[in-house]
Amino acid sequence: MKLCQGVYHSRLGFSPRLSTTRMGSALMLIFGLLACLAGLLLLRIAFRSGRRVALFGSTFWLTLPQFARYRAKRLWPLLPGLAGLILFICGLVLLFDWLLAYYAARLGHPLG
Repeated sequence: MKLCQGVYHSRLGFSPRLSTTRMGSALMLIFGLLACLAGLLLLRIAFRSGRRVALFGSTFWLTLPQFARYRAKRLWPLLPGLAGLILFICGLVLLFDWLLAYYAARLGHPLG
């Protein structure tokens, strides 16, 4: 029985016959982890620089219309924060997709 299972499953333990899953290798897992880590790093940079320019205080946003030209130059931490949030969400989607494909290959696809 063990020999038969060794032939049936690939090296990572996934069935090579399941073409409905995109989990052919561990590349999706690696890309998902790297995207999450890069997103968290960008969010950390954005939060630190946003705290440095007092972006999270109510005084900054209340005086924004009066000093718009000066305050607009201090809004740059929003860009890496937005990019970090997008990367983090994309990484989570890739990780969740990999997890679904992993269990679909292990336990069988529910539609198959």
